[in-house]
Amino acid sequence: MPELLGVSDFIKETWEDFSSPTTSSFDKQMGPCRNSVNCIEEQLDNDRSELTKLKKSVKALYNTTKRHVENEKDIAENLDRIGKGSSNEETEIKEAFQKFAKVTKDLAALLEDMSKSLNNSLLFPLESFLKGDIKGVKGDLRKNFDKAWKDYESKFSKLEKEKKKQASEQGFYRKELTGSEVAEELDKERKIFQLQMCSYLVKVNEIKTKKGADLLHNLLEYYKALKLYFEEGKKTVEYHHTFVEKLGDELKQIKQKHNEERQKLNDLKKNLTSSMTSYKEPSTISTPQNSGGYSLHQLQGNKSHGSMMEGYLLKKSEGKFKKIWQKRKCCINDGIMLISHSDETKPPVKLNLLTCQVKLVPDDPSKRCFDLVSSHGNRTYHFQADDQTEMEKWISVLSNAKEEVLLKAFQDNSTSQTMNQSVRELTQSIIERIKQLPGNGVCCDCGAPGPEWLSTNLGVLICLECCGIHRQLGVHVSRTQSIVIDQLGTTQLLILSMIGNDNFNEVLEARLDHSIKPQPNSPMKEREEFIQAKYVQHRFAIQTCTDTSELLQDLKLAIEGREIQALLQVYAEGLDLMTALPDLANGDTALHLAVRIEEGSTLPLVDFLVQNCNLNCLSRPNKNGDTVLHLCAQFNQTECMKCILRTKPDIISLKNAQGKTAMDVAVETNNQICAELLKASLAGRKDLFEHVNFEWELPDDMNPQDYSDDDLEPENVRKPKSRPTSLIDPSQILARDTIGPLQPSHQLKPRIAGSNNSLSSQQSPTTASDQPPLPPRKKLPVPLPGNGTPGNHVRTNSDPDRGEIWTHRRTPSEPFRQVDVRNLENRNTIHITPGAVPVFPPNPPPGFGDAKPAVPPRPANPIKDLVNNSIRPMSNVVTTPTEAPPPVPAPRQKPKKVNFKRGRAIYDCDADNEDELTFRIGEIVILLKEEEEEWWEGEIEGDPSRRGVFPISFVEPMPD
Repeated sequence: MPELLGVSDFIKETWEDFSSPTTSSFDKQMGPCRNSVNCIEEQLDNDRSELTKLKKSVKALYNTTKRHVENEKDIAENLDRIGKGSSNEETEIKEAFQKFAKVTKDLAALLEDMSKSLNNSLLFPLESFLKGDIKGVKGDLRKNFDKAWKDYESKFSKLEKEKKKQASEQGFYRKELTGSEVAEELDKERKIFQLQMCSYLVKVNEIKTKKGADLLHNLLEYYKALKLYFEEGKKTVEYHHTFVEKLGDELKQIKQKHNEERQKLNDLKKNLTSSMTSYKEPSTISTPQNSGGYSLHQLQGNKSHGSMMEGYLLKKSEGKFKKIWQKRKCCINDGIMLISHSDETKPPVKLNLLTCQVKLVPDDPSKRCFDLVSSHGNRTYHFQADDQTEMEKWISVLSNAKEEVLLKAFQDNSTSQTMNQSVRELTQSIIERIKQLPGNGVCCDCGAPGPEWLSTNLGVLICLECCGIHRQLGVHVSRTQSIVIDQLGTTQLLILSMIGNDNFNEVLEARLDHSIKPQPNSPMKEREEFIQAKYVQHRFAIQTCTDTSELLQDLKLAIEGREIQALLQVYAEGLDLMTALPDLANGDTALHLAVRIEEGSTLPLVDFLVQNCNLNCLSRPNKNGDTVLHLCAQFNQTECMKCILRTKPDIISLKNAQGKTAMDVAVETNNQICAELLKASLAGRKDLFEHVNFEWELPDDMNPQDYSDDDLEPENVRKPKSRPTSLIDPSQILARDTIGPLQPSHQLKPRIAGSNNSLSSQQSPTTASDQPPLPPRKKLPVPLPGNGTPGNHVRTNSDPDRGEIWTHRRTPSEPFRQVDVRNLENRNTIHITPGAVPVFPPNPPPGFGDAKPAVPPRPANPIKDLVNNSIRPMSNVVTTPTEAPPPVPAPRQKPKKVNFKRGRAIYDCDADNEDELTFRIGEIVILLKEEEEEWWEGEIEGDPSRRGVFPISFVEPMPD
């Protein structure tokens, strides 16, 4: 247990230091102070999580109560109308209805007062507290304290070196500084540290007051309102008690009168019925037979039919005006089904059976029809065989072929070589990052380790067993793909990169009793019931709103605030995501609004709306008649257009109120890239929509760069960005060039509410003496000067500023380096002409990787140069002075081979620099890449936010 310093002890120690600074011993309390702050931060993070859950529950109660009040008022109004409409002959009935209307109305008024008290006493203070004081818990609250700590440590290290150097020059050896020297020399830094610590504790005290005493005071006020509600309600009910007892006796008499009247009517009816026997005719109404349904379980094939078949089937055409059955040649081989066209010279349609599901048609009287549902393109193929036997044979072969190719894929999970190498590497990097999101190490539904299947529209990872049930739900609920088998496009990974299993379950399992959640060894029936309840019924989600108008307001706020977690909450509450939003003049839906405000950061929200709404609703226009595709063409939202065309390409022909299609709008606004995408969709080229240009926030492996401590100010540090591969043609490059130079934008990222990135404060008893000595960290090699390439331009002091940044110094004696950042926005971006094979430059010779090329000459033809540069890797340009070119660095030593990717910490490691990693004994470290000899870059398993370099000797190998 680390040593902590309480508030009272801090006050006492600080006063003693303030009274007698020359004899101060406060430096011994610096470590406990920092431990106390770490402990407080963890507690505040937990408080924030619990308060958020409390706020959701209170909001749900408030909305339910509010709706209950409205329903009671409606009941009172309807009872009053019934009373007024009663016959004048039954005055007792009329008066009774009006009396009950009065009672219900009075009770509703009391409940309304109580709900207002709930809002004023609990809900509003909680929302204000979470949006105000406690919102900045994650780092902002302790920022000044951490800076003061670093300043003190830096000054202490500098003073220690100076004193030891002075002693060494005089022939003495000093082991450590005296207390008086520390007290005198570090008086200023110590007082700044004490001031920041004091300010931090004041803020924490205010938060504790609001979380504790103030919250309990609000609960007390709500309790008083609750007590008043029950007391006044009791008085209201007792006031009408005499009337209720009297009404009971009157109702017996009225009921007896009605019974006598009904008996007389029944006798008359019986006599009339017996007299009508001779007039009866035979009944022509037949009882309908129960139609056969189909099981949700995957159909099992007869193994004797094999997995290959060729023949003819009737396929139902999907014409807009005429749907007819047409004879088509079909062939099943190697897990692929080929469907020929009427003109058999045309290439047939290829369906990967791994992404298809066979279903029987429940209302087919001939028992000859079956459907083949393909998750690619969300299309259903309707087939009819010659007879029932032939249909069963086709279904068996389809099922057998699918099972066979699935088993083969698990045995040999090699990837197609036709896929572009750079795209495949990028996709794999995104997938690896997705696996590291919180909760993605286990199945979202049963907790089985190492899930290899994903739901692209929900953003979760699942195991093979749960995936089978997801497929039974249908692609309108969950669209599953395999990480191992399928060739995934970056478009399919958008939602997965932003949600993750933990964040998804925080919403969809908010009310779940975890004792009923399936385990990895649970039977399929138990899994099926749970998954049905979770994904179809949304049984375990909190219902925060009972009124559609309130849900629409939440949906609007989620889109405007880029809150994908809030959007997930609205989805869990069952709202139609394509409903027109309130307070918008154009009658836009959430998707219209998301497309309007899309600036490169809200693309996952757009894709979530596209994939999780009713596909028929994607064509829903606003008041101007514009579909979302019209808005994409108008505002040049190319990436949004890819998501829409990939999901529902047939809306391209729809016209707005002016009679214009999306193509007309794109041509009219001169958005050439949108026009090219629309043309590609008309030509059936779906490959252009498989990859999107999006900031994936990947680790910047291609362009590693360090910053000095002086450059860590917000205005100087550029956040690492990764751009995915985009498949565009030269016309797109021309269109981008005519728009003008790209300006850096400060975009709002989609946020995940309630995420916890705090570092672990776990301590271990290891001492510094137990640790091995740290290996030295090398200086960065000095960049090579220009090597006389054609048109080489040497930078001079007269050149305008090109946006240099200073890189991080590995050692105090190393000089800073300037790096040109003009091309940083282009890193990880490769433009590939559709249909062309990308050509990459050969690898540089050994030893040349450390040198940076000189600034390239300004091209005479910018369009040609842009095309050429789009297919070769970008690199940072290093500026070097012309007066004294630095010497060429010595070749790097051959690093020692490390044959493992995961390691367990065997020593405590505390970071000395900003780019180094802190960890404790027993923590698992994932090795990412070698920085230099004996130093590797890595991150803590399960917490990618904890990332940095560390000495490899501090960890021991673990099996992958």
